[in-house]
Amino acid sequence: MEGTNCVSPQEKTLSRNEMTNYTMTSGAGIDKHKLVSFDKALLSSRIANYNIVKVSSILPPGCNPQEEVSAAPGSVLFTAYAAISSCNEELLSAAIGVGIPTSAEDVGVIMEYSCREGKATAEETVREMVKASMDLRNIDIQEIKVVSAEAKATCGEFTTVIAALAMW
Repeated sequence: MEGTNCVSPQEKTLSRNEMTNYTMTSGAGIDKHKLVSFDKALLSSRIANYNIVKVSSILPPGCNPQEEVSAAPGSVLFTAYAAISSCNEELLSAAIGVGIPTSAEDVGVIMEYSCREGKATAEETVREMVKASMDLRNIDIQEIKVVSAEAKATCGEFTTVIAALAMW
């Protein structure tokens, strides 16, 4: 039908005002199955018991940092993350960074990066990307927060590392 919207007016949409909390976390997992390795990395980072919805790079204004997720298990958890898996002998790293704006009215910018190098490289890269993206928006930075994970993958099993910023 022409002019028909697929979403009914009764359906609730998530607004930025409903995401008031965030946490940054990281972890690693090892298993013979790649997906189970990823799940173990989620368990290690304490976000496995949620329905993860991957989002892009914006932290809503007024979002408050928390030590861990306080949403009910099984809830939707909006998450920006970097993850990398391998079953070869190599070093894996993932990092997540967020630029906290000086003004509570401004958005923050989240950047994620994964690589086959040490976590110092991943951390430096996300710091640079956060700064560049905040500068693009002309937003003054109060602080750049970074969390990372690093693991040495071995042959025969999958290793996954993840770094995430979850919002609820």
